[in-house]
Parts: sequence; C-alpha cells; structure tokens
Amino acid sequence: MKVEVKVNNNCNLCGLCEETCPTNVFQIVNQKLIINENNCIYCRGCEAICPQKAIKLKALDEGLEITITQTLTTLITPLK
Repeated sequence: MKVEVKVNNNCNLCGLCEETCPTNVFQIVNQKLIINENNCIYCRGCEAICPQKAIKLKALDEGLEITITQTLTTLITPLK
C-alpha cells in the first residue's frame, strides 16, 4: 500500500512520531524532520500520538485489479 505522509507547520519536532513508528518513517536529523513514506504501513500510530495534530496520512489507490479465477456455485435448499 502506498501512503502519503503530510506534516504541517504545527510540528514542533517533539520526536514522538519517531519513537512510536514501528517502521522508522520519521527521523529527526539536524533539527529537520525526514520522512520516508515508502516505509509506512498505515498503522496511523503517528497521527494518534502527535500532540500537535500535525501528521495526516492518506492511503493512495494503487489501481489494483482483482481477477476471479474460479466460479463459485451456491446451492439453495428449500426450507421444509
């Protein structure tokens, strides 16, 4: 799943997102927030933990296509 990660100007670099993220999406380097969207698994823990409500995640449609390869038959039996 591809995820868009946006952080607005309310971010004060408190580091809670960096500490909480299980896949290391966020890194604070030289007082700047580095975001690696490719690591995001859309758990949304960062959105929930951010005290500034600065983080917004959006799952992006990848254009997946589902193909049914088998025919399923349902048997209906009349009630007696």
